[in-house]
Amino acid sequence: MTQYELEENLLSAVDAVAEQTTDITTKMIADLFKSAVLKKYKVAFDQELIQGGVHRKIIDKAVEFCYSEICFSIRQLSNSSDDDKEKLIEEGKKVKSHIKGMVEQILVNKGIEIF
Repeated sequence: MTQYELEENLLSAVDAVAEQTTDITTKMIADLFKSAVLKKYKVAFDQELIQGGVHRKIIDKAVEFCYSEICFSIRQLSNSSDDDKEKLIEEGKKVKSHIKGMVEQILVNKGIEIF
């Protein structure tokens, strides 16, 4: 098993745990864990961007990193119910692929090559 396959399996397992629990703390820990695993892609995105070209996989994983960070922040909100927080997170999940496409389009418009 390659490092990438291992990482994908690990992230899938964390997603499964987060989906199966109703405990907000467990979900927050899952978000933090995912962020820690995916942070290297955000760093890679920044480095590739400076060089004028970004790999599509790096874009996808960098968006996933940002989504995990946003989920953690939403779950920390003190003035919203857990149900409202989960609804907001689910709405974000539905538009992730659209956001990835928008990021790619913005990069292309700025003259950044996507591999």
